[in-house]
Amino acid sequence: MKRTQRSNRIAAMVFATTVGLLSSPGCFWAPELSSVRRDLQDQLPGASFDKNVELSFGPVGLAFVRLVTGLIPDAREARPWLRDVSRVQIGVYDAHVGSAAGLRMPKKLQSLIDDGWETAIRVHDDDQAVWVLYRADEETIKEVFIVVLDDEELVMVKAKGRLERIVAAALDQAKGNHHFMRSLDRS
Repeated sequence: MKRTQRSNRIAAMVFATTVGLLSSPGCFWAPELSSVRRDLQDQLPGASFDKNVELSFGPVGLAFVRLVTGLIPDAREARPWLRDVSRVQIGVYDAHVGSAAGLRMPKKLQSLIDDGWETAIRVHDDDQAVWVLYRADEETIKEVFIVVLDDEELVMVKAKGRLERIVAAALDQAKGNHHFMRSLDRS
C-alpha cells in the first residue's frame, strides 16, 4: 500500500511540474532571440541559421532545472551558476555565413542601448561578431544579453537576476583563476 501512495505522489509531482512548465509563458520560445536572429539573417545575404535550441525559462522552469541539477551528479557544477538567475533565454543555431563583413549591431540590441543598457564587449571582424550588453542598477548587474556569431554557430543568451557573482565568476574562469568558482559554490 505504501508503494502505491508513493507512486501516486511521484506521478502527481511529475504531472504538476509538467503542467507548470507548459503553462509558464515563453517556456519553449524566445521571441527576443528570434528577433536578433532574423535581423542578422536580413543583414547577411545568403546566410541561414538552423535552430538547435531556442528556449526561455522563467522562475518555475529554472526551479525545475535547479532541482534536476541537484539530482544528477554530473550536473551539480551548474547549480551555483543558476542560483541567482531568475529568467534565461537561450538560442543556439548552426550558422551558414559567408562573411560577417558589413554586419551592424542588431536593432534589438541597439534598442536596449537606447533604453539605458551598457556595452561590455563589442568585437567584429570578417569572421566573427560578439556583443555583450548589460543593464545595471546601482551596484548590481540585473540583465545580460550575449550574442556570439562565427561562420559555424550563432549563440545567444539573455539572462535576468542578480548576475554580478556569475559575471565575476565567468571573468575569473576566463582569466584561468578557478578559486572564485569554489567560493561561488560555497555561497
